[in-house]
Amino acid sequence: MLAGVAGLAGAAPILSFEYTDLSGSFDVASGVFDAAAADTAELQTAGDVTRLADPVDTAHFRNGFVSASAFADVQLTLDVSLIDAITASGVGNILLTDDDGDTIFGTIDGVFTSGGSGIFFFEGLLSDVGYAGSEFNGTDGGSFDMDLPGDPPYSGAIVQLFIVTNSGFFTTNFDGVSVQVSGEIVPAPGSMALLASAGLMTLRRRKN
Repeated sequence: MLAGVAGLAGAAPILSFEYTDLSGSFDVASGVFDAAAADTAELQTAGDVTRLADPVDTAHFRNGFVSASAFADVQLTLDVSLIDAITASGVGNILLTDDDGDTIFGTIDGVFTSGGSGIFFFEGLLSDVGYAGSEFNGTDGGSFDMDLPGDPPYSGAIVQLFIVTNSGFFTTNFDGVSVQVSGEIVPAPGSMALLASAGLMTLRRRKN
C-alpha cells in the first residue's frame, strides 16, 4: 500500500506491518476512534509484521490470534477533530504486541478523508516509533531481532481503510467495523519526505 515511500524518504524501510479486520469504533461525544484486534463471529483479525532490513523475517498472526495468545494484540487510538464534510484530523498512537509481550509503538498524526458512501480513508505520519523487547514473535510462526538499524525514535507512514454503512462522516457512533491497517517504518531523517508523500502537508498548514 505504501509503495514508493522508500525512494521518496531517501531511506529504505526497515519494518512493515499489516493487519486486517481490526474492530473499529467511534464515539461522537469523546471524539475518539479506536481499532483493536478481535476474535468474534464477525471479525477475526489477522496480520504480519516484517523486518525488512537484513536479516529479513516475518512474524505471522493468523485469524483470531488475539484469543490464542496471552499477550498478542493491536491497539490504535486517534482523537478525531477538525471534522468537516470530507476531511478530519486524527492524532494518537499505535501499539503492536507480539506473542510474549514485546511491543512496537509510535505516535500518529494524519488525516481522514471521506470517499463517499461510508468509505473512510486515513493517511498518517508515524513519529517517535520505538520498541520494547529483543525478539518480535508471531503467534503462528516467524520472528525477528528487534535491534533494527539506526537508533530510535524512527518515523514512518500509516494508512487505514474502513466502510461504515448508514452513517455520515463522523456524525454518529459506530462499533464493530472492519478496519484494515498498513504501515512502514524508516529511520527518522526520512520523516518530512514521508509527510509530503502521504499528502499531509496541506493538513499541517490547515492546523497551524
